[in-house]
Amino acid sequence: MDTRFYASAAAALSLLATTFAAQAQTTLTLETYAGPKHAVNAAGLDIWAKQVEEASGGDLKINITYPPVDPRDLMDRVRTGIADIAWMTHGYTTGRFVYTDMIELPGNGGTAEEASKAYWNVYTDVVGNEEHRGVTPLALFTHGPGMIHTSKPIESGDDFKGLRIRTGGGVQAAIANGLELVTLSAPVTQAQEMLSQGVADGVMFSIETIASFNLTDLVPHHYHFPGNLYGSSMAIIINSDKLEGLTQEQKDALWSVSGEHLSGLIGSAWDGADKKAIETIGEGAVTTMEGDVLAKVEAATAGLDEAWIERASEAGLEDPAGVLARLREEIKAQSKGE
Repeated sequence: MDTRFYASAAAALSLLATTFAAQAQTTLTLETYAGPKHAVNAAGLDIWAKQVEEASGGDLKINITYPPVDPRDLMDRVRTGIADIAWMTHGYTTGRFVYTDMIELPGNGGTAEEASKAYWNVYTDVVGNEEHRGVTPLALFTHGPGMIHTSKPIESGDDFKGLRIRTGGGVQAAIANGLELVTLSAPVTQAQEMLSQGVADGVMFSIETIASFNLTDLVPHHYHFPGNLYGSSMAIIINSDKLEGLTQEQKDALWSVSGEHLSGLIGSAWDGADKKAIETIGEGAVTTMEGDVLAKVEAATAGLDEAWIERASEAGLEDPAGVLARLREEIKAQSKGE
């Protein structure tokens, strides 16, 4: 028989097998922001996407995209199915979340990796998916120590009053109110414009964000609160229906590299970026609060734990004081490698 027949048949079977393999692979679209070079993306989500593909044997693929959308819209884009997965910030979704503020409170301490792992473990055990209607968190995390960055120096506690400071909402806004700052709520992507146009006198971010968003020249003064002034609650979320639609094998593969693992991976990325930012900006540029400035901030943050405990209790969380204590103990345990 003509060998060309066998060659053609083999080629057709190879093409058919490739087609079936392509059809079997599930691709999930992930929407993120802050640009491909940002630590959460380059040192977090890019690595995670490879891990998902490897864990699933190529059956599950994460396609990371950077759409020109307002970061405040990302949760709703996932909830409504426009995107499958996204990096979201809870403080951008005003009024929807209460329990997530536990990781934002002053004095939680720990590195971003330690705090993020602890946050995932405590929140998911106590709260589950109660607050994330229509979406399911694959990771919960926070950045490194939150600081106040200003265009002019803060030399006394009175210097805070009247400063126009961009915040990310949540606990940051409560701290700003306590310091009698003029609060400007806006996503991180608008910070440079607000500062360069004189709309804002400063921002509340981790030190990494100052470097990655080119704000160093606009806010050269950086103030750190001992024990960490605040965190920012963030998550990687997936549309719950999309998650349920995966095969059990795909779910198992996804979860094997998500949860505490992904939370810690992104936290570690934040820590590395903070270290690099301090090396770039100069360690001497960061001032640890003391004296009158520290006293003013301590007074402004007094009562925030109790305020969250009351809000969480009213929202239905059982023993929020115990939950907060457990979170802080877990952060300490993570720092000891326990």
